[in-house]
Amino acid sequence: MKSLFMAQKNMQRMLYALIPVLLFGIFLFGWRVLLVLVITNLTAVITEFLFVRNKKNGKISLAVLVTGSLLALSLPPTIPFWMASVGAVVAISFGKMVFGGFGMNVFNPAIVGRTFMYISFANMMTVNWIEPFKSLPGGFAAYLKVENLTSATPLITFRDTNVHSDLIDLLLGFIPGSIGETSALLILLTAIYLVVSKTARWQPIIATLASFAIFASIFRTENPLPFLFSGSIMFGAVYMTTDPVSMPKDKRTIWIYGLLIGAITALIRKYSLFVEGFSFALLIANTFTPIIDYGFSKVKKKGA
Repeated sequence: MKSLFMAQKNMQRMLYALIPVLLFGIFLFGWRVLLVLVITNLTAVITEFLFVRNKKNGKISLAVLVTGSLLALSLPPTIPFWMASVGAVVAISFGKMVFGGFGMNVFNPAIVGRTFMYISFANMMTVNWIEPFKSLPGGFAAYLKVENLTSATPLITFRDTNVHSDLIDLLLGFIPGSIGETSALLILLTAIYLVVSKTARWQPIIATLASFAIFASIFRTENPLPFLFSGSIMFGAVYMTTDPVSMPKDKRTIWIYGLLIGAITALIRKYSLFVEGFSFALLIANTFTPIIDYGFSKVKKKGA
């Protein structure tokens, strides 16, 4: 029996990198998060299949599982299943297939789905959070930690009280937050794997995080580390800015791309009503990517 998916080694390695993040998410919040991931992936696969079923090749890109997994890991552990499914449909349909499918998308599909949910289901995406388990067996022995409900992630706490969470907790990930976005340390370790295995380029990661740290320091005039370890900036910089399809193609433009993402994220966090800003920043940078690439290609031709 022929495989339903195209063979894509880079996509396989990306999925491998997400496994420890998923396992830590289960430990923090319970086995329900695995169901969220299954639902987003199943919905994403069905959606893409409906688009490609009559095409000559008729195969689904393995990237669809990366999109479904990234979307799931960027969601709150209490997200209703039907909302997660809707987000996956939007991610594949409007983030990918309307542009012609794999390799043609202008925007990162997972961030399209997440941003749609962030705006459409604001209450479930920004208010309903739970405190994580902090000792073994943790979520491995529970469906979901329903006690100790909270409305505050570290970013919300800082906005409302001007008090940071403990830096060690932020680094390790023992904080309320989205399923796969809490542990900065774990995300950085998987980033090393992605770069060493040549699955992802290091330039957009460094450019985004450095830019964010610089502008967060300017806007906040204080230590940027709590802001780097909070929210989706670390998760997004490692897994989403490195998307080879929607990122710039020239090495020099990648630095501009990362600079835009980091600066816009810091700007939104400081001056917007939205406590988080990465999703909007990445979409804006994706919008300008073709223009930036085109501009540098013209400069190259003139200099030749």
